[in-house]
Amino acid sequence: MLCHLCYADPDAMPDCPACRGTGRATRIPLCEDPWNEVVPGLFQGGHDVRSQARTCVVGDEFDLVISMVTRSGYGPADGVEHHVLRMADAAVDAGVAARVQSLAELAAGAVRDGRRVLVRCSGGLNRSGLVVASTLVALGHDVPTALELVRRARGPWALTNPMFVQHLRTLEPVRPD
Repeated sequence: MLCHLCYADPDAMPDCPACRGTGRATRIPLCEDPWNEVVPGLFQGGHDVRSQARTCVVGDEFDLVISMVTRSGYGPADGVEHHVLRMADAAVDAGVAARVQSLAELAAGAVRDGRRVLVRCSGGLNRSGLVVASTLVALGHDVPTALELVRRARGPWALTNPMFVQHLRTLEPVRPD
């Protein structure tokens, strides 16, 4: 995992107090909130939060839920459109890249249509961040802006998987016609 402070930026890394110049993190804390709004209509979240007193169960507050992890009893409610992509917090191969892109386009279309979309994984940081950032690119944001929006919403530990960030940097923003 990338350091949450310097993100292994060669210019910032040597003086980084968090990783002491390694560019790497050793542990990632959970988020406070079950989900956060990244841009209007697009939310990122997870099943686990620091305090389990904050429920992570999804009912019908979203029109579309995309899950990289599912757990019995965590929703969404019957009638809510739900897509599942079980994936590891690891490298992005061609098959995963194609499925992520397909889900990102689905989510972007739903956001454009004014629907509320939740993308979630276990901690709500990396796998969900990959799909949300890909959705933001499909909505026309450049990759640096997409990374910033995800991290602003979910915290500095979001998108610290270097393989996910590397994949995102290959994406080209969709320009409206």
